[in-house]
Amino acid sequence: MRLAICLALIFALSSCQITPAGQSSAGTGFSSADSSSVTAQNQQTASGGSSQSAPTDPVTGQPVVTSAANTSMTASESDVQPTATLTASDTTNTTKPAASATTTKKPTSTTTRKPTPGPTSTPTAKPAATPTPTPSGGSFPYRNYGAFFRDEYGSNSEITQSPDGGISIDTGCAPNGVALVKVDSIPSDKRCKVIASANGATYQYDLLTRSNFVGIPLQMGNGSYTITVYEQVSGTSYTPKLAHTFSVTLASTLKPYTAASIMTDFSHGSACVQKASSLCSGISTSTGKVDAVYRWIVGNISYDRDLANSISSGTVKTYIPSPDKTFSSKKGICFDYASLMCAMLRSQGIPTRLVVGSTPLGYHAWNEVYFAGQGWVVVASFKWKEIDGSGWVLFDTTFAAGGMSAASIQSTTHTKQKTY
Repeated sequence: MRLAICLALIFALSSCQITPAGQSSAGTGFSSADSSSVTAQNQQTASGGSSQSAPTDPVTGQPVVTSAANTSMTASESDVQPTATLTASDTTNTTKPAASATTTKKPTSTTTRKPTPGPTSTPTAKPAATPTPTPSGGSFPYRNYGAFFRDEYGSNSEITQSPDGGISIDTGCAPNGVALVKVDSIPSDKRCKVIASANGATYQYDLLTRSNFVGIPLQMGNGSYTITVYEQVSGTSYTPKLAHTFSVTLASTLKPYTAASIMTDFSHGSACVQKASSLCSGISTSTGKVDAVYRWIVGNISYDRDLANSISSGTVKTYIPSPDKTFSSKKGICFDYASLMCAMLRSQGIPTRLVVGSTPLGYHAWNEVYFAGQGWVVVASFKWKEIDGSGWVLFDTTFAAGGMSAASIQSTTHTKQKTY
């Protein structure tokens, strides 16, 4: 039941059409699950740009806006994620550029009740129990690919600001897999969205934090990126406030998956990072470290029904996972399980993805972990995948914590839609 809630709560957050003011919804070219419609206003930016119509976020129930670099997406490519979702339309949308910017460089366990003691008797020797053999695994020596912590943000800064200085985009950390966005000028009672586009893909995030830099993942490979910051005008209407295009050359294609970001935030002082360090101390293999973290999460994090119900009912409209909060409360939904495993393993320099997509039960979130070596990846006494050189292996701690066997998890189809 709890797995069904985790997967079904996303559907309870309605998606809708957004049409420009004065037009009927039939003329927009957008489609949605419930065929409802709302109206978005046309807003002018300081440079003459206008806000853009777009479909809503099926996770948050809020509008999805797209940047000038956005490309058309089909329904099969639409995203379901804790912070934002891509357009589920086949229509290409164009947003006019935002205000010009000035760029400056700055230096369960299960407890079995014991039987009631009986009369004392002469003990009889019993044959020794035969232990269940542990599957033989391959060779995966531990390698630290270099974690990039939140408290390392700002090194080698290269900052672009809006004309009023109230919005900043720092691309100096781009080789480490994230760009940084800080918003001071948008009030907290106004929603703020960030769009990152590159190489034909687009990701959207709700920015809840003010006055601190937040990491935006650069997981779309090397090339030209555009990041646009939008401010809510009212209701479902947004206007672009700052757009910045820049070139990204990652130090490694794995870097976005070892960095702290809005989807999996962690610092050197994070409690979950300290726990990962303790769990992994003295372990010399990647499989051993992953095994330690996986078993701890499965055995200690329970499903948060109250949060799931709050999201389903619309009480919580925007949700962003917090690994430290999940670690402290010892509960969460599927996004929290996946985000926590990301934070703990990334802090050990082990590349880990947070993946959102679908299973036969509905939309879901899980992890993929990178291994380099030869042979079977054995975690929690189960052979997950055979690797010849390097590869990514799927793990689903939500399903495992809910009682699903490793074999059942492995045989359950997980269709990937977006990767963080």
